[in-house]
Amino acid sequence: MKDFSNQFNKKIVEAYHNLLLMEETKRKYSSASFSFRDRNAIAFLKMNPDETKVSDLADYLKISRPSATTLVKKLEKHGLIQRVPKPGNSKVTLLKLTSKGRRFSSYHKRYTDRLIERINEEFTDEEKEILYRGFSKLNDFFIESINESNEKHKRRD
Repeated sequence: MKDFSNQFNKKIVEAYHNLLLMEETKRKYSSASFSFRDRNAIAFLKMNPDETKVSDLADYLKISRPSATTLVKKLEKHGLIQRVPKPGNSKVTLLKLTSKGRRFSSYHKRYTDRLIERINEEFTDEEKEILYRGFSKLNDFFIESINESNEKHKRRD
């Protein structure tokens, strides 16, 4: 491919822009405004239904505990999650999905399942392997970049 760097940069910027537009469109036509982070929190609670504390959610989302508490309050306000005392230790509060939260999670899973189904239908096995490897390497790059930024910031403090 001629001028790969330029073409790839344009395509990744376009994909990111479309992802943001998709997010904005969903929020615009929804009765509640839920971000990627909100949906990731719901998905995390769905995958970890037992013993999940605010600190666990914060660690998973890589956000501060106060930010996680704010997120929990928002999701609680919308009836998607509830805080419950840990059985045998009422000092510890656990997070649980409500039935509305489980329905929301199921809806989101159907959306991602449709995306994966479409990829399975339209891509060859070789293209799927290349796509997977490419996304994995791109994700590794993002993680390295985040870690480098965090390290630089820690040195300044």
